[in-house]
Amino acid sequence: WYLKSSEGGNIKAMYILGCCYEYEYGVMKDEKKAFELYLKSAEGGYKHALSELGGCYYHGNCGTFEDKNKAFEFYLKAAEKGHASSQYLVASYYLDGKYIPKSEEKWFYWNRKAAINGITDAQLELAEYYINHSLDKNESKAFKWYKKLANENILKAIQMVVKCYRCGIGTNKNSLEAFNWYR
Repeated sequence: WYLKSSEGGNIKAMYILGCCYEYEYGVMKDEKKAFELYLKSAEGGYKHALSELGGCYYHGNCGTFEDKNKAFEFYLKAAEKGHASSQYLVASYYLDGKYIPKSEEKWFYWNRKAAINGITDAQLELAEYYINHSLDKNESKAFKWYKKLANENILKAIQMVVKCYRCGIGTNKNSLEAFNWYR
C-alpha cells in the first residue's frame, strides 16, 4: 500500500516507506532508497521527512556524510512547519553556538515553541530560564511549567514544585502543599 501510495505522490507514504527501508520493516534494508524517499517526501514539504533528513545528516546515516550544518538546515525547515522535536533541536543549536552563531533570542523563540508543543526537556529548560534569567525572570511562569511537569511525574519538576511552595517562588508559600508534593 505504501509503495503504491508513494508512487502516486503521497508524501506521507513516501516518508513511511523510507522508514521501512531504513529500519528493515517488511523490506530488505536499503538506506540509499530510504534517503531518496525521505528527500522526495521532504521536497513535498512533509515535516517528518525534513526532520528525518536532518537526522541523516546529523549522524551520517542513510548514505550521507555527517554534516551538522546541513542537518540544521533540515531541522529548521521541519521546525518552521511545526515539528516539535526539530524545534527543540534548532533551539539546542542556537544555545550551543558550535555550528551556527549562538543566539539567546533565537534559542528562547524555538525552545518556547518546542515547550508549547509538548517537548518535556524544552519545558524544563523554559521553566529554569524563567527562574534564573535576570532580564526575563518570571517566577509565576516558571512555577506553572514546573507544576505541569510535576503532574506528569517528572522528578526534577516535582522537586522544584516542592521548593516553590516551600519558599514562595512563583506562588504563595504553602508548607502543606510542599509536603504533599514531597510525599
